[in-house]
Amino acid sequence: MKVQIEVPATSANLGPGFDALGLALDVCNRIEVELDPESDEVAVTAFTGDTSQALDPRDNLLCAAYRRWGETSEKPIPGARFTVETRIPVGRGLGASAAAIVAGLSAAAFAETEKLPRDRILRLASLMEGHADNAVAAVLGGMTVAFIDGEDVHAMNAVNHATLGIALFIPDAPLLTAEARACMPKQVPVADAVANIGRAAYLTTAMIWGRWELFGPAMRDRLHQPYRATLLPTLEDVIAAAEAAGAYGAALSGGGPAVIAFCPREETDPIAAAMERCAVERAWPGRGLATSIRHLGVQVRKLPDQGLS
Repeated sequence: MKVQIEVPATSANLGPGFDALGLALDVCNRIEVELDPESDEVAVTAFTGDTSQALDPRDNLLCAAYRRWGETSEKPIPGARFTVETRIPVGRGLGASAAAIVAGLSAAAFAETEKLPRDRILRLASLMEGHADNAVAAVLGGMTVAFIDGEDVHAMNAVNHATLGIALFIPDAPLLTAEARACMPKQVPVADAVANIGRAAYLTTAMIWGRWELFGPAMRDRLHQPYRATLLPTLEDVIAAAEAAGAYGAALSGGGPAVIAFCPREETDPIAAAMERCAVERAWPGRGLATSIRHLGVQVRKLPDQGLS
């Protein structure tokens, strides 16, 4: 039996919503899974463009998530051979790891014929990631709000049909999540925490009410972006370029190094180009990408059997 899974890239934080706000993007990895009930082997091959590579299943989040589901089940799950069409850039702050985890869990849920797997996927994916923002957006789609409380994950879809354009600047060089988190302090001033609480609530409310022109000041983070900017000295210039070109607001995407800008739909291409131009002029090579919010989260469907006719 073969299954096809489509899982979106995600942008977390959205400025002030550190580890809480997430957004699904219309850039998706597509995974084909061949389930084999006669085996317990798990294997994965990734395609990027015309290049394919067999990956080590012992060191792969997709395979680890598939196995993790099985470890928490009462019955064994079948073997699986994954073929991944990779479109989400890795190490850029666009949720590639969350996408892999959600896809692996979704494949296992299908293999086990779990009827209502969403809450279990949300919980396991968030705990594997250590934060809920990307995983929840990948599962639910749209803009999401989430937090982890011990072993419990609380997640909600805040907005699911915003007609906004999204412009991205995706640097050529990645930034490891561990490095992006290591530069942050273990404690922050109360004034900074208060500033972010107000901005995150304001940004979410503005999104719900469609008051996108109010985004700019609300996306001025004080918990993570100033510290991560020390690793990305051109970041503030690229954000300023996006806003000068007409973006409603812009911020570091997740832990970076990608930059996300909310835009009028008709201005998405020129704003993406403006960010790219600014970055390249300042010796930060990369590419602009115009996309949109994906309103659907992970999608799973059984492929038709290709038997003899």
